[in-house]
Amino acid sequence: MTKQEFATLVVAMQTMYGEDFIGTEQELDVWYALLHDLDYQILSKALQQYMLTNKFKPTVAELREIYAELVSPATSDWSEGWEQVSKAIGHYGMYQEKAAMASFDEVTREVVKRLGFQNICLSENIVADRARFAEIYQAIQLRKRTEVNVGSALPNLREMVQNRLAELAQKGQKAIEQEKDKN
Repeated sequence: MTKQEFATLVVAMQTMYGEDFIGTEQELDVWYALLHDLDYQILSKALQQYMLTNKFKPTVAELREIYAELVSPATSDWSEGWEQVSKAIGHYGMYQEKAAMASFDEVTREVVKRLGFQNICLSENIVADRARFAEIYQAIQLRKRTEVNVGSALPNLREMVQNRLAELAQKGQKAIEQEKDKN
């Protein structure tokens, strides 16, 4: 997203939430650093969705969360993944592991790799396996959503903070030099 596109979103937020929504230039820079990696059109839709459903000012995290949902909506929950596993066991059996694994969606495949397809097939405690499957499935979904949500904002923020610290150090050095000149 360009600075001009970001400025359009800022104007919309200030119109809705007041002129002091993003007060200082530094706040504006932080917001831009945290959002600039997102697609303008999708972020604009996320902002509209937020404005239509919330009374209070958005945070960067809330906008990124809605953005992530728009970009990659949760397609299934763990129970649908477990159903895929159950059907694959019935259809492929324990000896056609490759074919069974190919029939799973990405998250289910990763969960089954961790648990072991043959271990699930031979299990005598399917209730415990289903519970572990659900736990791992939800953790993987959360990790994937976080990856989409965080994106490349973290390195950009780190760089911005380092630049700001360098600026402050420079100003401090100039102040010290001016103080020496006075004496």
